[in-house]
Formats: sequence, C-alpha cells, structure tokens
Amino acid sequence: MAIVFDGRKFAAEKETALTLRVLGLKTRGVHPKLASIIVGEDPASKLYVGLKKKAGEKIGAEVDIYYIKENSKLLDLLLLIKTLNEDETVHGIMIQMPIPGPLGNSKFKILNSINPEKDVDGLRVDSPYLHPTSKAVMQVIDEAKKEVVLTDYTVVVVGATGMVGEPLVRELKDQLYKVIECSTKTKDLSVQTRKADILVSVTGVPGIITSDMVKDGAVIIDVGSPKGDVEFLEVSKKASFISPVPGGVGPITISCLLENLILAC
Repeated sequence: MAIVFDGRKFAAEKETALTLRVLGLKTRGVHPKLASIIVGEDPASKLYVGLKKKAGEKIGAEVDIYYIKENSKLLDLLLLIKTLNEDETVHGIMIQMPIPGPLGNSKFKILNSINPEKDVDGLRVDSPYLHPTSKAVMQVIDEAKKEVVLTDYTVVVVGATGMVGEPLVRELKDQLYKVIECSTKTKDLSVQTRKADILVSVTGVPGIITSDMVKDGAVIIDVGSPKGDVEFLEVSKKASFISPVPGGVGPITISCLLENLILAC
C-alpha cells in the first residue's frame, strides 16, 4: 500500500517558514504585496482568489484584488497592469485564469504585459519564477524521494503541453530527469505510463489513470482538477507513494505562489 502524501500538512509547514521570511523582510522595510486581477464573475475564480488573499494575509503579505468586468476594453486592462508594473510597492502581479469573454482572446498579450520580475504566477515564457502548480509538483517529487527508493527517475507527464505540464516538463529536464511527454490522445498511453518511475497526470479527466497503467512501486502525483485524474483506491495498492485529490498538490500551490512573491521582493 502506498504512502499517501499529506499536502495540507506540508503546506502548513511551508506557511510557517514563509511567515518568518516575511517578518525578516519587514524588518528591512519591505512589505510584500501581491496584486491579483480577476476578470468576470466566475464563482470558482472568485473563490480561488479569495483563498490566495486569505493565505497571503496569514503570512503577513498584502493582497489587493482588482475586479475587471468581462466586457472591459483590453486597453483599460493593459493600463491597469502598466500602473501596477510601475508601482514599486507592488512586488507581484497575477491574472486569475482562465480569462473569460473577448479578453481571453488576448491572453498572451495580457500576460506578456506583466513585468517578468513581477510575474509570480510564472505564465510568461521568460518568467524567472516557476508556475506555482508546477513548482508544487517538483516539491512533492522531492518529498517522495525522501520516502521511497527508486531504481530510476523516468518521469512520465500526462498533459505535458498544458499550462501546468509545459513549465513542469521544462523544469524536470533542467533538473536532468528523463521525461516522457504524453497527452490524453497519446497512442498506447498505458504503454508509456508503465515506463514511469514517477507518473504525473495533469489532464483534468477524472479517472484517466487506472491501476493497469501503473508500474509496481511507482510514485504517482495527481494534479487533476477538480476530481483527480487517478483512480485512487486501486492505484494506491500498486504505487509506493501517491498524492491524493483533494489534499495533495492543491494546498501547496498557493504557498508556492507566495514563495514566488517573497522571491520577487
């Protein structure tokens, strides 16, 4: 039976460490501030931004939320970002994804208008910060390596071209992991996933990873939202280590965003 990773406990420990780092910054006159922009009225997006604000304030950072109407002009949004770029009291800027309505068609122009040094969500290609969810996955991999013995470090990423998968693949390769990139449309997907010593699935397709697709003793990291990509009960019988949904990667993502904010300070 697999070791079940406790993401909530790990995130709480990170928050304690981040609180101390924020206190250290404040003693030097630096007060971390995140500007979070939300377009439209999507309840899930509002909930998530609210969670970021609560977590940020818990560690002593300031989080300002800017609400933009879905039918707003692109120029107005770009002007807001320009103002935040020039504001020296703002250390991080993020746009809650996805961007709905017509503004969504200009996603890359909007993201690339953020000063890369303030792109704490890591969505620009040239951002110095790793995307928080991808960063969370890397931290879970590091924890798994402390808990289980792996004979190899072949990582299979299912959903390798998405918003999380693409920066994750780049980071894995930078750290010299052998990476196999897959998608939901990969031919003989199960043949590829069974090669994985570490299997990361980030497709958002519930239950796409079944026990017959997993090598005995593999590390399984589920990044599926909201219900999880992995058939948890059956897969956990074969895996050596598994991150569940909920309670795995998710809780760590916000703390990784705040970690990026502190780095930006």
